[in-house]
Amino acid sequence: MRAALLLIVLAGGMNGSFTVPMKRIRGWEWEHTWLVWAFFAMIIIPIGVAVLTIPNLPGVYGAAGPGVLIRTMFFGMLWGASAVLFGLGVHRIGVALGFGIILGTASSLGALVPFLQLHRERLFTTVGLLTVTGLAIVVAGVAACARAGVLREAAESHELVKRSFGIGAAICVLSGLGTTFMSVALNNATSIYKAAEAAGTPSAGSLNAVWPVLLAGGFVVNAVYCGFLLIRRHNLVRFCDRTITNLGLTLLMAALWAGSNFSYGTGARAMGSLGLILGWPIFMAMIVLAANAWGGFTGEWRQASRRAISWAGIGNLLLVTGIAVIASAGKA
Repeated sequence: MRAALLLIVLAGGMNGSFTVPMKRIRGWEWEHTWLVWAFFAMIIIPIGVAVLTIPNLPGVYGAAGPGVLIRTMFFGMLWGASAVLFGLGVHRIGVALGFGIILGTASSLGALVPFLQLHRERLFTTVGLLTVTGLAIVVAGVAACARAGVLREAAESHELVKRSFGIGAAICVLSGLGTTFMSVALNNATSIYKAAEAAGTPSAGSLNAVWPVLLAGGFVVNAVYCGFLLIRRHNLVRFCDRTITNLGLTLLMAALWAGSNFSYGTGARAMGSLGLILGWPIFMAMIVLAANAWGGFTGEWRQASRRAISWAGIGNLLLVTGIAVIASAGKA
């Protein structure tokens, strides 16, 4: 249990760090970086890992059946749309608040929906009550971190109040709902990873068969949106700017993000039958903690007020507490 929890914590740290190399990219716009990142993170790496770790991968998919493959890819497309909505939402209401709304929605619904769908009879047991309590604490922690971000951004710029908050908040909620579908897809892909286990794959690595299908759906949406931006802005030629350096940085982003998925999947499966449910909010909370840590390291909070820093401290403490409560549910 402890090793599984550490893998999920590591996964959140990697995921919360994957955009850091993006700050070093020069000459490319967002759509250049995102398209290359998505191709490696959602297509090349997941397929490569699956081929190397899953015996007879085509046979696994054949045994799982087309229905679950199509459903998993569809959920992946819904999740992929959340990445596009993330960019639109934070543009309107700011990174900190947008990040808080999105992950707050995803962390709560991504655990609660599968729990009610697959294990509703355990809702009023010790496991269920600890899970719901831990979720509430995690959501409060994310909200406190978002509040800290709002106070920090308000002190730095008055642009926040000029943005359309209502529309931006609605977009962020939709993004959070879309992010939830990754958790829903993993919890409903039982026939895929069970087929992988029947073919000889250890249970801890059986989700490696799910990622290529799930992320392929996400790639389609992201590729279409990036392609639209590249064509509309007539800047395809900018792929030639600092190509080697930018490609290396983008590959590092892809390795961190894809690695976080594999680490999360291994840790969650090792937590038992509720691992994919209990592990999800821990994963989301660690992403917030890692992002906050990088923000402090890169000087984003240097000009922040004491009030903003206090809210950030409260939020991080709540996140750690929520993680501990949810982890205790796995032992109940």
